[in-house]
Amino acid sequence: MVIWTNVSTIETPFYYFSHFGLYLRSSASKLVLLGGALIISFSPVLVKLAAVQTLGPTAIGFWRTLIGSLFLFLLVVIQKQPIFLSGGAFRIAALGGFLFFIDLFCWHRSVIYAGAGMATILGNTQVFLTAVLSFLIFKERLTVKFMFACLTAFVGVILLVGLFSSDVHFTSGYIKGILFGLATGLAYSGYILCLKRGSTHHSQPNITVFVAWTSLFSTFFLGLMAAFEKAPFIVINFNAIASVVGLGICVQGLAWLAITRALPAVKTAQAGLILLLQPTMAMVWGILFFTEQLTSIQVVGAAITLTAMYLGIRSSKR
Repeated sequence: MVIWTNVSTIETPFYYFSHFGLYLRSSASKLVLLGGALIISFSPVLVKLAAVQTLGPTAIGFWRTLIGSLFLFLLVVIQKQPIFLSGGAFRIAALGGFLFFIDLFCWHRSVIYAGAGMATILGNTQVFLTAVLSFLIFKERLTVKFMFACLTAFVGVILLVGLFSSDVHFTSGYIKGILFGLATGLAYSGYILCLKRGSTHHSQPNITVFVAWTSLFSTFFLGLMAAFEKAPFIVINFNAIASVVGLGICVQGLAWLAITRALPAVKTAQAGLILLLQPTMAMVWGILFFTEQLTSIQVVGAAITLTAMYLGIRSSKR
């Protein structure tokens, strides 16, 4: 007698082995993503340390992107990948480099004027701006849940900057820091869209090569801007060297590679939650290393803003 069975319903050893492999890959990717977010959370600390060593904010960005681009190009050479981009991808990388130049130009000043945690949370409002620009440029649909997250984030930012706190002093420097932080989010959202466009370009450039070129273009624009400023440009002591090397290799290179490699294997909601570690820990480092203070209302605003960011990321379809 012949017994017919549906092979797809049989849980063979291979079935368990493959699913266990997927579980291990997902868990490892989450750890890599967590490590990348944690490394990036130290970037405002390194910026402030470099600034304390009398290095100008634009110069900090110059050395960061220069070291980072050289490190990424070295990885490309070691991997024996093509180092050049096609004409279309090259133009997108140039635009991305210009936007990242604006991003760092604004964000480094926001860190110095408003504090590490404040600047990082304000910069991460790019979550919403990127989605809005994607809607306008790529016609991607915005959900009701996302619109609710935007409204919640708006309320959180108002509380975060201290509009309803009598203990917050709106000095000219603090106001500059807030405005630079919001400008960071706008510039960074444009940079993210360039990365998206570059990674889906018909020539399909290696993403490491693409970011290496965007970093190099950013170096050019930052160096050009620094040439017209009076702030110190040359790195002259060990602490400043350690800070810019850490920004270039650890943040611009290793952390970015860790996040981009891990993201495809992690669910969107989980990835969004893990990546919120970066602005959260940046605020913690600001308090621990630089005794930055937040009022109770600002803490509530930060919590609301971070929650809204998570909801905004989770509402994404991809």
